[in-house]
Parts: sequence; structure tokens; C-alpha cells
Amino acid sequence: MNWRYVTVILLLSSANLCRAASDFRSDTLEVQQLIENSKKYQWTNPDRSLRYADEALRLARELDYKKGIAIANTLKGFCFWTFGDNELAIESAMAALEIAQQETLTRTEAEGYYILARGYMDIAERKKAREAIEHAEALAQQGADWEQLCSIYNLKGVILFMADKPDSALFFYNKALEVGTTHGVDSINFPRIISNIGEVYAPENSKLAMSYYQRALRLARNTGNKITEASITSIIGIAQLKGKDLKGAEQTLQSALVLARELGLRRVIRQAYGGLVDVRLQQGKGDEAVVYLRKYYAVRDSLLNSAKIRQIVELEAKHDLQLKEQRIQVLNTEKQIQALWKNILLAALILLILLSIGGYMLQRYRYRKNREMLNLEIDYLTRQYKESEDKYKATLVPDSSEKLESHDQKLLKRAMLVVEDNISDPLFGVEKMASEMNMSRASLHRKIKSITGFPPSELIRSIRLRTAARLILNKVDSVSQIAIRVGFNDYSHFSKSFKKHFGVAPTSYEDQAAEQVSA
Repeated sequence: MNWRYVTVILLLSSANLCRAASDFRSDTLEVQQLIENSKKYQWTNPDRSLRYADEALRLARELDYKKGIAIANTLKGFCFWTFGDNELAIESAMAALEIAQQETLTRTEAEGYYILARGYMDIAERKKAREAIEHAEALAQQGADWEQLCSIYNLKGVILFMADKPDSALFFYNKALEVGTTHGVDSINFPRIISNIGEVYAPENSKLAMSYYQRALRLARNTGNKITEASITSIIGIAQLKGKDLKGAEQTLQSALVLARELGLRRVIRQAYGGLVDVRLQQGKGDEAVVYLRKYYAVRDSLLNSAKIRQIVELEAKHDLQLKEQRIQVLNTEKQIQALWKNILLAALILLILLSIGGYMLQRYRYRKNREMLNLEIDYLTRQYKESEDKYKATLVPDSSEKLESHDQKLLKRAMLVVEDNISDPLFGVEKMASEMNMSRASLHRKIKSITGFPPSELIRSIRLRTAARLILNKVDSVSQIAIRVGFNDYSHFSKSFKKHFGVAPTSYEDQAAEQVSA
């Protein structure tokens, strides 16, 4: 009898283990399907691709599926680079590399280095970009991954072209085409390579360059490569501008702008705005040029982080100092040199004072502006019945009727929805918010701070208090109950926070609303 019981128990245990293994395989297959969906939309709809990658990463983490985590991070890195978020792209690539190296995932490791090279290239870290692309090339050759090698050779050419080595760049562009054609790589990868070849020829033979651009554009449209289509369209517009075809340049740049806005491609948007500034100036329409110039700077500023700005300032200061030193060497007498140094020191002191004052004023202005923008975003979601969408857009961007649904705006709206879904939870904070948005706490803090000017904790507090104000205004419940509904267990703390935010106590706010209604 004992042996029979043991046999039955072993059979049941074996069945349970088989079921668990089957469930795990089923879940990993779901991760793999999400990854395939993300890859499918990489060149056609980066926002959708990012959503699939996010979902794949969330599920892979739940399963502790290392390979899925690494691949999902490379896909997210590619999407972030597409949107112009180089810092997030590099961060995602680093996360993928850490796992890929531990698990010996050669292809994923190569992809991680490839994304790193793209990110470093865009922030002008050329040495790091070269090192990363060399690592990627060695790994792709080891795995005989021809599609990866095709992309890697193309990017290697871009890095060389940016280093003012057009002949070397052309060699790698042709090598990328040769590898892709010989090994049957998906033709969706070819338009960007062909366009890059055109850019090499542009300085000496604009007609030949245009033929490459047109060929690349046709192929991009035929293969559905919308990201490259937007980029090439903008490049053609700039080429038409250089050829004095102002009407054609304007039409082409506007077309690039429409597609770039749809995809959230800030680099292309910036390039198109820059071209339209030149078009308007050459047409003698200075007022319209100023409008486009403001938009150009707005997009450009969103691509530059504070570290990059400091680097630019340091380079400019170094350049100015070199010019001054050259002028000093021309002086013949010690007296002239001393006088010039005094003038330089005085000018530097005045400039430092002016920069300090300007920096302080700019910081104050940005703080006020960020607060206004944050309030407008919250009002748009929590008080839709009071304002129409057209009025909101007119308030947000009074000098433009164009709609630009950027990646940053989508991320902010998503963050606000997460807060609203958890508004009654007093324990809901930045940590839980980051978890629900599938981001690290540090990444969430940097992203929200760069968009709104405030940390995520301030965003959560503002949404709680504005929701409370709306509920008080509509007399939904007593003030103390409303405080609990928006996540404040301590009424005293709620009252102090409310007064600090609105300048009036919550009970007075209710009385004031009642007086307005009776009036």
C-alpha cells in the first residue's frame, strides 16, 4: 500500500511540474510574440513599437526571462533613439548589454553596442561611438548576422562621414549595400543607405545626389519605411533650397514636417523647421521666418540636455579665448598687452555678471512657465467639461494651429492617468508610479523633470490637489471626505498643502464657490 501511495504522489508531482513548464513556455512565447510585433513596427510606427517593447519587458521581468528582458531593452533603445531621447536609448542599451554578456547572447549584445554607437554619435561622443560600433561589428561577424552587419556598416559610414571622411564613408555605404543584396537582407534597410550615398555626392554633384535621394525615397515608400521616408523627404527639401527652388523646397519640407510629427521624429522636425526659416528669409517674409525659428529652437532645446549645453558653452568659451590669445600675440609692446588683458578681464567679469543675471532670470521664467504648462496639462484631463480642446490648444500654443503630439506629451499623459487611477491610495508615490510605467525611478524622475520642470512627486501632489479642488467646487462630499478620496489621510496636512497650492484654505474655497453660484 505504501508503495502505491508513493507512486501516486510521484505521478501527481510530475504532472504538476509538466503543467508549470508548459505554462512557462506559453508565457515566453507571448513575450516572443510581443517582441516580433515591436520589430514589425520599428520603421513604420515607433510609438506602437515602443508600446509592444514595454509590454514584452514587463512580462519578461515577471517571468525572469533574461533573453526576453535583454531583447526588449534593445527594442526600447532603438525607439528612444528614433524619438531623439539619446540618454534613455543609451540607458536601455546598457541594460541589454549587462544581461546579454552574462547570458552569452551574441546577437543581442551586438544590437546593444549598435544602439550605443547611435546614441553616442548623436551627442558627439565620437570616440565612444567608434568603439561601440567596432564591438558590434566583431560580434555580428562572429554570428554571421548579415542584417546586423548591413546596418552596422551603414552606421560606420555615417560616423566616418561626420568625421569629414567622405571617401571612407562611401566605402562602408557600398559595403552595406553589397552585404544586404548578396545575403537577401530585407530591402526596408536599403533606403537609408542609398540616401547616405547621395549625401556623399551632394557637395560636388547635386544632380547625382538628387537621383540617389529620389531612388531612396521611392524604395522607402514601397517598403513602408516611414521613418526613413520622413528623413529623406526633409533632405530633399534642403537640397531644393540649396538649388534655389524655393517653392519646391517649401512643399517638400512641409510634407516632411507632417510625417515627422505623425511619427514623433524630433530630429526631422528640427531640420524641416530650419529649412523653412531659410525659405521664408529668401522669400523676404521675415515675420514668418521668426515663427519657424521659434519652433526650431523649441525642438532643438528639447533635444539638448543640460550636460550638452554646458559642453557647447565650454567649447565656445575655449574658442573665444583662443581668438583673444591670437590678438594678444599680434601686439608689439608690453603696455598694449597689459591693457588688452585688463580689458579682457573686465569684459569677462561683466560677461560673468550678465550671464549670472540672465541665468537667474531664465531659471525663474522657466519655473513659472513649467508650472503653467503643468497646470494646463492637468486641467485638460480633469476639467474637460469646462474647456473645449480648441481653446486648450490656443492657450497652450497661441501662435500655432498645428497639432504636435510628441512622445513627451504622450508620456506625460500616461503618467497623469496612472496618478488618477491611484489617486485614493495614500501610499501611492514615485516608486509605485515608476513601477506602473515600467521605468526605473531615476529614469522617471529625469523624464518628468525634463518635460514639466518639476519632479514626479510634485506632479502627483498637483493632480491630487486639483482633483480635490474640482470635487469641492462641485460639492461632491464634505471637505474631509474629499481629502481622503484624493489620498490625504491627515486632514491638517491636506489643508496646509491646499492653501500653499491655491492660496486659500479648502473650506474657504468651498464658501467662495457657493458665493459665486448664488451671485
